[in-house]
This record gives sequence, structure tokens and C-alpha cells, in this order.
Amino acid sequence: MKDLFKKMTSVILSLTIFITLMPASAFALNNGKYTMDTVTHYLNPDTGKTDDGGTQNAELGEGMCRSAVYEKAVVEKSDDGISITMRMLLYSNLSDIRFAVQESPKGAYKDIKYSIVKEGADSADIKFKAPKEDSYVRVKMYVAPMGRDVCFYWNCDPSTAVSSDGKLENAQRSVTAKTPADKLTDINKHWAENAVRDCVNKGLFSGTTEITFSPDTEMTRGMFVTVLGRMSGENISGTPTFADVDKGKYYAPYIAWANANGIVSGTSDTTFQPDAPITCEQAAVIIARYSEYKGISYEEKSISPSLTGVSEWAKDNVIKAGKAGIITKQNTNGYNYISSATRADVASMLSNFTNYYVK
Repeated sequence: MKDLFKKMTSVILSLTIFITLMPASAFALNNGKYTMDTVTHYLNPDTGKTDDGGTQNAELGEGMCRSAVYEKAVVEKSDDGISITMRMLLYSNLSDIRFAVQESPKGAYKDIKYSIVKEGADSADIKFKAPKEDSYVRVKMYVAPMGRDVCFYWNCDPSTAVSSDGKLENAQRSVTAKTPADKLTDINKHWAENAVRDCVNKGLFSGTTEITFSPDTEMTRGMFVTVLGRMSGENISGTPTFADVDKGKYYAPYIAWANANGIVSGTSDTTFQPDAPITCEQAAVIIARYSEYKGISYEEKSISPSLTGVSEWAKDNVIKAGKAGIITKQNTNGYNYISSATRADVASMLSNFTNYYVK
């Protein structure tokens, strides 16, 4: 009996020590001022669907709304409640901004008033009340470049809370890092800089590292089809039938989708060569086929491109893509159609395509 009592005492003591040493829950903050990471959600966190009729591609949508919300926010907690100050970016492109907060988990959203506490060159610091540190915030706004209302969600992550003086600018690593593309260090003064920025901020591309894009690296066939699939906004699935496409690779379902819908064909009946560089003429043809699949009609925005050196099977679609303003002398390496397309070349093509034809 004495041994049993000793064992129980030992267990209780161990548990007491363990609980004492456990870090305090990030969701039980004391009164004070904190900076926290913001997390954006283009899809409704409760339904998993878009609420503005836009793309169903979460990654693409995330890239868009991420560019409108700064990565840090300030949370002030007191006996009177919780106030949050967040920074809206690309502010000159936005109007009719409306906020609502979720009153309880998976509950209804309540429209709220906010105050603008600071305006910058192209940003605004917005302050409002919230029920909790991590309450979901619904933002509806008119985005001028898109010509429509956009709806997305975001919240603060209390697990990243750091005590602060309550000034948002002190929480920023760099006030110039407004968009994902601003972090890239190898695109400055590159001929395709604007196109790369456009595609990265739309979520079509990501960098090869957190701070590099590698614009002059060749784009593979598997990568290219993956980018198109992301741009499509569809739920991509399927199993490729090509013998050289590993079913476990990231590009496998995208290749299956594109092949099933007539967007791509193999290099033979049984092979696709997903890791081979895509040529400029292959990219032009695939974009043209994608446009047909999506029911997109081209407009004549340029003169007919030079066809010197283009393969016979690609001529019709190269002419279409050239007249449509998608391919240019610059993004085809001087109309060298059989040359490998770089990541910069493809960014230029897709930036032209999305800006002209994707609304």
C-alpha cells in the first residue's frame, strides 16, 4: 500500500511539473499589444468555396488576395475587448471596402465599421473591433483592374504573437515588400520583370526559392502544363496514361487533365517527356488549344509573326498566338520557335494571355 501511494505521488508530481513547464497557450494572451502573422483564405473557410464567383483554384486565388493584405497585423487586447489593425495593400486599386467578422466559430458574419488610422502611398492601416484574436474577417471590395467585386477572408495567427508597441510599421520587415514578387532579387531590370511580377502576384508561378525566380532557367513540359492547370481554376484530377509520367509527381494529374481535354498530346503514343524543356512553339500551340478548350476567342492585337523556322504542325497556332499578342519576338527568343522557352518567356506569354483574355 505504501509503494502504491509512493507511485501515485510520483505520477502526480510528474504531471504537475510537466504542466508547469508547458508553454502558455498562444490563444490565451494577456492584456497588451501584439503583432501577429495574417493568414488569407480566398475560399470560404467554412464551405471551401468561393463567394465572389471567381476562380476555384485555391492557390491562384490565394496569390491574389495575399497581395492585398500585409503579412503582419497588430492586436490590442484589454478589458474593453480586442482591436485589430491590419494593412491593406494596393490601396489605389480598391474601393467600396466592406468588413464583417465571424461572431463565433462557423457562425454568422456581422458587418462592422472600421476607421482608417493611416494612409500611405498605396496602403491604408485599418482598425476595427473583433470578438477574438483569431476571428475570421470577411472582406468585400471592388478591384479596379479586375472590374468586379472580390470577396475573401483572413485572420490573425495568435501562435505567432510577439509583444509590440502597437505600431504596425514596427512589425514590418520591409515596407516595400507589398507583394510576393517584391521579395524576388533576381528579376530587377530583367526584360520580363513586369511579366514575372504579374504572374507571381496572380499565383501562377512561385519562385525557385523564397527570394529567387530563376527567370532564365528552362521551363519543362510538366511545369508548363501545371501552370495552365492552376490558371484554369478547375479541380484537377486524373491518372496519366503515359508510361514516362510518374503518378506520384506533382505534374501527373495536370498532364492527365490536359491530355483528356485535348490541350496536350504526347511526344509519342506512350510518352510525354514531362522533364524535357518546352519549346516556344509548343508553348504557343498549347496556349491556343487551352483557349479553345475554355471557349476564349482571340482578338487581332498584333501583326502576323515571322514563321521562319517554325514547324509545319505548329504554324496555324503560332500565327493565332502571334496575332493575339500572346507570343512576341522577345518571348520566343527572336522568333526562334524551336528554342527552349525559359521561365521568363512563359511568364511573358501568360501575362499577355491573362491580361488580354482572362477576366
